Amino acid sequence: MFKPKTPKTNDVWAKDASASSPLSAAVTPTALTYIGAGSEVRGDLRAAGNLRIDGVIFGTVEVDGDLEVSATGAIEGEDVRARSVLVHGRIKARVHAAEHLRIHGQGRVEGDVTAQSLDIEAGAHFVGYSRTGVDTPPEVPQLHHQAAETGVGADPGGHQPAV
Repeated sequence: MFKPKTPKTNDVWAKDASASSPLSAAVTPTALTYIGAGSEVRGDLRAAGNLRIDGVIFGTVEVDGDLEVSATGAIEGEDVRARSVLVHGRIKARVHAAEHLRIHGQGRVEGDVTAQSLDIEAGAHFVGYSRTGVDTPPEVPQLHHQAAETGVGADPGGHQPAV
């Protein structure tokens, strides 16, 4: 007559799991991914929020938020991409920071860097090429419309040169 009630559970691994599941709500720009000291990752890593590395990563690292490499942390790979990068440890890769890269104290970066700003503290090491600031397009000389209409050699005021 009465059937026992079974609790409803969500299968987070199911293909049709909705985007509003509790796990997807946990992935926010302020979410933190942590690679602990003594840990080693071989392969590419992508983090949706911020990433702190106390271990070692061998591969490309892409972070939507900020990246911090602690004094015990290291990255060795092709590329490192993040909004901002703070280095207390070691990075041996091309670094692309959308905002800024800061190398503190005993931090070391070996590789080319692209960032809005680059701060290197006394005692830190940087070996590579750096490109900072906003890219400005090269200035292209513009033709004045009057010069094109009145003929070659007209000045911007529309006066013809004396012959």
